[in-house]
Amino acid sequence: MRDVSETTWGAVPDGTWATNRSGALERLDFFVKELLPMFGEHEDAMLQSNWHLAHSLLSPYLNIGLLLPGEVVDAVQEAFRSGKVPINSAEGFTRQVIGWREFMWNCYWRWMPEYKDLNALQATRPLPPLFTRSKPTPMRCMQSALEHVHDRAYAHHIERLMVLGNFALISGVNPQQFTTWMWNSFIDAAEWVMVPNVIGMSQFADGGMLATKPYASGGAYIDRMSDHCKGCVFDRKKRVGEDACPFTVLYWDFFLRHAEVFVKNPRVARQVRAGQQLSDSDEVRETARVILARLDSGDL
Repeated sequence: MRDVSETTWGAVPDGTWATNRSGALERLDFFVKELLPMFGEHEDAMLQSNWHLAHSLLSPYLNIGLLLPGEVVDAVQEAFRSGKVPINSAEGFTRQVIGWREFMWNCYWRWMPEYKDLNALQATRPLPPLFTRSKPTPMRCMQSALEHVHDRAYAHHIERLMVLGNFALISGVNPQQFTTWMWNSFIDAAEWVMVPNVIGMSQFADGGMLATKPYASGGAYIDRMSDHCKGCVFDRKKRVGEDACPFTVLYWDFFLRHAEVFVKNPRVARQVRAGQQLSDSDEVRETARVILARLDSGDL
C-alpha cells in the first residue's frame, strides 16, 4: 500500500473481498443459504444503513474466474428445487447471471471497438468533482452510493443504474469519462462489463442499440425504492427553488433538452410531452442551470 499514489480515490482494502477460490466458494454458500431467500423481494431496494442487502457480492469472483457462472446457477437451482428458495429469488438471480451478464458479453464482442466511443446524446460535461472528492454531497442518495464505492469499491445494480448512472445521464456527463470512473472504481470492473452497461444501459450513449429507453428518473423513484429522501436537504417533490431535488429538476430538464429525440420514443414520449406541458418549464430550466453550475464548481 506504500506504493499507492496519495491522490488515489478510495479506502484501504479491509478484507471484505475474498482473494482465492476457497473464499469465493464460501461466499457463494453463504449467499445461497442466508441471502438468496430474500433476494427477489429486495433486489431493487436501497437502504442508508445497509450497503449490500440481499445481493450476492459474487460479481468480482465471476468476472475474474474464481467462480464459474454454471456452478453459481446450479447452486441456486438446487436450492430452489429443494424448496429453500422462492421462485422470484431463484428466477431473478438466475436471470442476472445467464441473462443479462451473457447479453452484455455478447454485445461487447459484437459492437466493439467503435462502441466505446459512442455519444449519441452529445453529453460533454466533464466528470463532476463530487465523484472523486472527499467532501460529502448534500444529496443523500448520491452520498450513500459514493460512500459504498469509496469504502468497498462496490455498489449494487440499482445504485449503479438509478443513482450514480441516472445522475450522470440527466446532468449530461460525458459517457466516456463516466465509464472510465466506473472502470477505475469498482472491484468487479472489466472493459466488457463496464462499456456496454454504461454506454448502453446507463447513459443511452449508443442511441438505443442496447436499451429501448433512457433510464432516467426523478426523486420520486428514489423515494419509492429507498429511505434516502427522508431527512435530505432537498425536497424530491419540488422542481423549482433552492431546495428542489436535483434529480427531479434534472429529470425534467433532460427530457426538455432532448425532446426532439425522445418524443419519438414510445416508451418515454409521454414524459417528454408532460415536460413540455409544465406550467413552470422555464423556471425548471433555470433551476437546472443553477444546479449544473453548482455541480461543475464542486458546490453540490
